[in-house]
Amino acid sequence: MAQIIVAGNPVNEFEKTVARTLGHLGEDCLLLTNVVLPGFYHKQSNIEIDLIVLTRQAVYAIETKYWQGEVKGHINQKQWIVFREGNPPHQVENPLQRSEMKAKTLNTILSRWNSGLMGKLVTKALVVVPPHTPLDIENPTDIEVIPLERLLPHVEADRQRLTEEATDKQLHQMAQHLVGSSLPTEETLPFENYAIKAILKSSSRSVSYRAINAFTEREVFIKKYIVDVNLPPDKQLLWRNRAIREAKATTRIRHPHIVEVLDVLEDQGNIYIISEWVDGWCLADRIDDLAWVDAVVYVAQACDGLDQAHRATPPVIHRNVSPASLLVSEGTVKLTNFAFARIEGDPSIVFTELVGGRDAAYAAPELFGDSNETDARTDVYGLGATLYHLVTGTKPPSFHSRTPLRPAAEVNSDLPPALSAAIARAMEPLPAQRFGTTAEFAAVLRGMRG
Repeated sequence: MAQIIVAGNPVNEFEKTVARTLGHLGEDCLLLTNVVLPGFYHKQSNIEIDLIVLTRQAVYAIETKYWQGEVKGHINQKQWIVFREGNPPHQVENPLQRSEMKAKTLNTILSRWNSGLMGKLVTKALVVVPPHTPLDIENPTDIEVIPLERLLPHVEADRQRLTEEATDKQLHQMAQHLVGSSLPTEETLPFENYAIKAILKSSSRSVSYRAINAFTEREVFIKKYIVDVNLPPDKQLLWRNRAIREAKATTRIRHPHIVEVLDVLEDQGNIYIISEWVDGWCLADRIDDLAWVDAVVYVAQACDGLDQAHRATPPVIHRNVSPASLLVSEGTVKLTNFAFARIEGDPSIVFTELVGGRDAAYAAPELFGDSNETDARTDVYGLGATLYHLVTGTKPPSFHSRTPLRPAAEVNSDLPPALSAAIARAMEPLPAQRFGTTAEFAAVLRGMRG
């Protein structure tokens, strides 16, 4: 993998995607992100280059353009046209002259450092656009506009074709000359009224933050869903529907046992869901230390919240109840993570299209068929499976495993037989044999406490 030196944070997700792609170059390559250099042309005080790639054979000044649609243009036109199905054509700036100027600036700075080396080392300007972008560009220059899927093969072909001129030591000296000891800058949100207090969880598809509203001083939880620009349009739409599903579901429900969604924002194609901050802990983190009596209390509270969701207009089915979706604060449970929810009347994403990476131990059998057949009893199953795990310390086998479910009282002899029977009823494979509503399940559980 190439060594990445962060001189400045990428301004959008497409730049990050391009950087991750270039990261697959060999370990003898260096990648510099968002480098600001003094300008020598067109009276500019400084310039910013999205990405600089240093190889033994060539130096690349790369600009990224997140254009979505067919691009038509000519080298002599100041504006190019982007045609996107379902949208009116719109103009974008011709990037060729600016990209050439940035490559010349980069070459000038490096030539002043080592003119002999730069006299032999090729300097190239590239403009990278999203994958599979149709291009109709009359461009007789050496500045290439290429879709992302061709970027890595292009650079690798240059490495095979061109002569090695720079040593590893010289490449690192170049980087030092361009960015010095630049360090990654502090991550920020693209909204001025929110500031990050902590990054709670990060993956390639999402990032979770503890943040504060600078105006109200209220702490919030922010989940950022990261757009994958490599996905085809239909998959991007599927992803976007999933990203906003949680907010769409919970903004219709107000209940003390459901986490309140405060706002939904979008920037550079990324979705930000802002919800209340729950100052507490997740049931998934305390399973081994939880008394069965407390577990029954918490699940009964979750039943109350889901009953409100099921009786909403239109009804909302969670479909993803698990210990990880239950937060506890001062003895009160709050249900979160409605990303898999089904809203009646809403064009539903089929559950099996979403199940990748999800733990099927808590999923009702009907979720793996026609997910339009789900109803309140689907969440009854999820609550029963969750309670089984909380009171036994053992995750229930998934329906697909065909492993018989051991009675909860067999796994934990301290449990009342009636509680074991209630859990077994909630987890019946056939919905008709379960409790009809979460309210009915909650009433049975509260009787158990007595």
